[in-house]
Amino acid sequence: MTFAAETTESLPATLAWQAAFIEMAPTIERYARVAFRKLAPEERDEAVQTTLAAAAVDYARLAASGRGGRAYPTTLARFAVRRYRAGRLLGSRDNAADVGSRKWRLRGRRTESIDVAAELCDCRRATPAELAALRIDFGQWFASLPVRDQQVVHALAQGERTSVVAALCQLTAGRVSQLRRELYDSWTTFLGEGATSGA
Repeated sequence: MTFAAETTESLPATLAWQAAFIEMAPTIERYARVAFRKLAPEERDEAVQTTLAAAAVDYARLAASGRGGRAYPTTLARFAVRRYRAGRLLGSRDNAADVGSRKWRLRGRRTESIDVAAELCDCRRATPAELAALRIDFGQWFASLPVRDQQVVHALAQGERTSVVAALCQLTAGRVSQLRRELYDSWTTFLGEGATSGA
């Protein structure tokens, strides 16, 4: 029997499994953060929270069948991470035709954040045609970058500090600063070499 199970035996059944799970949650969260460390910041946070929810449901089922004492946080985390990576989410069936769904991405399809491209211009003065051209140009330029540079662009566009981007992408802060300038030069060169618009 685990320590969590021993300390909650006197509580009512529902409260007991919840209290035991709360003790395990930090370990599960750490496991998930390591497993999803290469994801973009907002997707990583969603993946971690989804993993915690899946682990909680699994633990509640084990506790209800009297097997809560056999559950360990790393095992719960491992199965919940696998479930997320396979696109099996809680709450509803995942529609593979939904562009926002995990299954859509698992099939190799891409979506682009409008916000990232829109950061590159003053949207108050841009026409809809200019914004559309910018999204096309940005998508083409972004796709031409190595994966690591895409991660840097995404994190910087989300407003992350240089030190945070460095930690996320396993770079030094100085290298992130250099990349910021190189990426800016790459973008301006791309715009001059055949972009559909100068938005």
